[in-house]
Amino acid sequence: MKYRLTANGELIRQKPDGTWDAATARADWDRIDSTTDAEIERQEIADLVEVALHLQVGGLPALAVRLDVSPSSVRRWRRARVMPSAAHQQRLHNLLTTL
Repeated sequence: MKYRLTANGELIRQKPDGTWDAATARADWDRIDSTTDAEIERQEIADLVEVALHLQVGGLPALAVRLDVSPSSVRRWRRARVMPSAAHQQRLHNLLTTL
């Protein structure tokens, strides 16, 4: 499906028959409501890792070295599979404030 932004900032989508109509956001409120605090925290860390990777020259291995962890640990944090320890979270925050 194709999407376009109109001159007035409206998002439209092309339907299979070739006509265009307004694209509306659809939220899965059941999924949102069932999200746990732990899942939100893991996603926040994953977002921070993404930011660090965009700012960090050298990619994931270099970031792992700077955080003193294995690349696989950073990869698991990035995928929101596990939470880093409090000490590693602090290192990540410190790194981001110095970049």
